[in-house]
Amino acid sequence: MLSINISELIWTIINFFLLYFLLKHFLYGPVVRFLDAREARVSEAQAKEDAARAEREESARQIEAEKSLRREEAKGIVDASHAADSEMSRRTLSEARSAGEKALADADEQIRAEGERARTALDAETDELAALLAERLLAEGKETR
Repeated sequence: MLSINISELIWTIINFFLLYFLLKHFLYGPVVRFLDAREARVSEAQAKEDAARAEREESARQIEAEKSLRREEAKGIVDASHAADSEMSRRTLSEARSAGEKALADADEQIRAEGERARTALDAETDELAALLAERLLAEGKETR
């Protein structure tokens, strides 16, 4: 017949709660803190990446605006030179075209250089952030062992 041993039942309940509290204190709490810290680091890295991306896009917009302005300036120079009919106007037109092309070439070169600097800075920052994140994750991985 089935009988319940009260002594064993009490010791089983005591052992269960003792095990529960030990696991909660020494395992569950540290794991939750580790996961929260990791989530915070990942969020911070994503925020930095988003900020760098926004900065790069803003720089590209500024470069495009400057490029557009330079093109408008060049077009204005060319249009102004078309107004005159004389030989002097034709000569001025030729000079204006060359100045406009040079200004456009200079603007294109400046835009390319700015874009390259922005890309280099972003690449360096991205590599640094990735290395830092990997280093921290490896360090924490060692600590959890």
